[in-house]
Formats: sequence, C-alpha cells, structure tokens
Amino acid sequence: PAAMSFLRCLLALCILYPICRVTLHSQLPLMRKHWKIIGCQGVLLFIGGNGMLFVGLQFTTAINAALINSAEPVTIVAVAWVMFRERLTQVQWAGVLMSMIGVIYLVGRGEISVLTSLDLNVGDIFIFISIVSWAFYAVLMRKVPTELDRLNVVFGILMAGAIVVFPFWVAENIFYKTTPLILDTLWTTCFNAIFASILALFWWNHAVEGLGPSRAGLFVHLIPVYTVALAVWLLGEEFSVFHAVGIGLIAIGIILTTMLRKKRVGQK
Repeated sequence: PAAMSFLRCLLALCILYPICRVTLHSQLPLMRKHWKIIGCQGVLLFIGGNGMLFVGLQFTTAINAALINSAEPVTIVAVAWVMFRERLTQVQWAGVLMSMIGVIYLVGRGEISVLTSLDLNVGDIFIFISIVSWAFYAVLMRKVPTELDRLNVVFGILMAGAIVVFPFWVAENIFYKTTPLILDTLWTTCFNAIFASILALFWWNHAVEGLGPSRAGLFVHLIPVYTVALAVWLLGEEFSVFHAVGIGLIAIGIILTTMLRKKRVGQK
C-alpha cells in the first residue's frame, strides 16, 4: 500500500513539474504562506484517505468496502455541517439517501442475504477512517486560497503526500515486503500517477469548489455504476435487473440533489 501511494506521488510530481514550473516558482511565496493547509490536505488524502483504504482492503472484502464507502456523501455532509454549518434541503437529503440505497442494492446484487451475511472485521475500521479523512479533505478545500493556481495546489498536495508517505514506504520495504521492480509495477504506477493522481485530483478539487463538498460528494456513488459498465464491457458480465434498479436509484438521487437545485437557483 505504501509503495503504491509513494511511487504514484513521486512520478506525478515528475510529470507535473515541467507543466507548472513557471507558475509554481512565481507563486512559491504564497504556497509557503499557506503550507499548513496544503500539507494538511496531503496528509488527509494520502495517509488518512488512500493509505487507510489500501490497508483496509488487505483485511476486508470488496463488498464491505463498497458498502462503507457508500456512506461517503453523508459523511461529507456531516463534516460540512459541523465545521461550517452547511446544510442540505429536504429534497437534497432525499436524493442522498435514495442514491445510497441504490449503491447498497447494487452492491448487494438485490439480495438481502448478501447484506445479512456480512462479516465485519478490522479492515472495515480502516475503510471508515478513510472515508472520514476524504470528507475532511473535501470540506477543507474551501480553506485553500483561490488565488493559488489549481495545478500548483495539486503539486503541493502531491509533494506533501510524498513526504509523509516516504517513511511508511521505507518501513514497508524493511519489515513487510520490498517493492517489486517489474513491468506491472511500472504500468500501474504510470496509470495511477496520470489518472488517479494528477487528473482525478485536479478535477475533484474543481468539482468541490464549483458544487460544494456536499453536492460533489454524491458523485462518489457513480463509482459502482462505472464498475458495472466496465465489467459488462471488458469482462462480459451479464447486465441484470438489479443493476438497472441500483443505477436508476443512484441517478434519481443525483438529479434530486444537484440538477433540481440548479433549476431552482436559475428560476430565482
């Protein structure tokens, strides 16, 4: 887990530096001034968020992780309310809950027996810590100065992530398992650096700033939808009725929470 986090941060920094070098140097004093919030975001994301998620997946099942992760939007709403008294309307709450039911129905394959047979373990605790860390990361993005270039923010968060994960990577190599220098390590690191670190982080931050953490967090529920689509496309899995029901509930929830609110704002 530590190797995956550290190497993706390191490679992402190497890719990103030539792109944002000019603005990075010009805004270096501003980044130094706000190093605490940038560093905090790096810790929340790569230690609390990704780190705890990767560790938790070593002990728990994918179904357990998906179900716990479905509480992410509600957790973001709770943190936003505690820190900034940000609230949702009744319609938006209905959308969040309907979308969560859709995820649970989809992950449980439409069968109650799948949910009742769940076996909770220590890995689930790590997964829960990860979604709380993600919630604080999303909510605290409003503390990052708007005058900072968004790519520079991503660079700073990745830098903080690489620094805090490095000791864990060293310990992992000494006491647990050395990082295998094979082709699989190279291509997975490249994929994670480009898509999961640079692009995903940049667009997620942009979405949180534009929609607000509570509304942006709901789109986390699209992850199992994309998983189904890829499984049907790449693995040839059969698209079943429970897939359609779960995806439909998620879509309705997102519409209630985001699009209806936009329409009302436009009318006003």
